[in-house]
Amino acid sequence: MVAAVVVPWVAAWSLVPDKRIDWRCLSDIEFDTVTADGKLVQVVGTMASDYARNGTGTARFAGRIRQVDTVNVVHRMSEFEYVALDSMMRVNTVRASRLATDDAPDDLVFQYVYGGFRAGHTDYFQAMRTGSGMSVGFNDQPRVFCAAPPTTDPR
Repeated sequence: MVAAVVVPWVAAWSLVPDKRIDWRCLSDIEFDTVTADGKLVQVVGTMASDYARNGTGTARFAGRIRQVDTVNVVHRMSEFEYVALDSMMRVNTVRASRLATDDAPDDLVFQYVYGGFRAGHTDYFQAMRTGSGMSVGFNDQPRVFCAAPPTTDPR
């Protein structure tokens, strides 16, 4: 059922003019997930994303993931390309990095923090204008507010 919905969107990407703008997201997040076997997985940290008008961007996460009695540091970065289709966005991870302090297993990060910290990952989300910024939401994640980057004064 889901694949049937996604396929028409993919085909339509080349048919609609691109509507990219520069914007920046910064959010303190906490995810609490109970696994199928009843264990609690907690993710706490800060996610920062920058989107450039040219269709490129970066995402960074610094925080911790706790599973039962184990705590791991998560410090990841990704570079991506994106396109806009009205309020929908498609983001494709080009490169991903684990920074020096990161000791978290990849499978936990991809499942509970963000799958986009894996090269080749494609994600879809919605971005809607709200006042002077944007409200952004991925599947299974809360909405965050994103502001336009400050403009520099040419004087």
